Amino acid sequence: MSAPQAMNRWVVGGGAAVLLVIATPLWNEFRVPGDQIWNAFLALFLVALAVTAVFLGRYFYSHSAEVGEARFDTRNEGER
Repeated sequence: MSAPQAMNRWVVGGGAAVLLVIATPLWNEFRVPGDQIWNAFLALFLVALAVTAVFLGRYFYSHSAEVGEARFDTRNEGER
């Protein structure tokens, strides 16, 4: 396994670990005992948040050269 692949796994794994740490207090704070519909929605939301974060982390890691500040050459044609 090459170094970039190993680093990519650590980046995605680190992000997932942070989300698990955050998801537990969120679950404890917003869970309503006896309301299965709300609790199911909350669980699905937290899972979707984690999955989205992992996919976005992988996308940003693999496209790091493309994602960033846009810079445009605003000089006039004769000044270039």
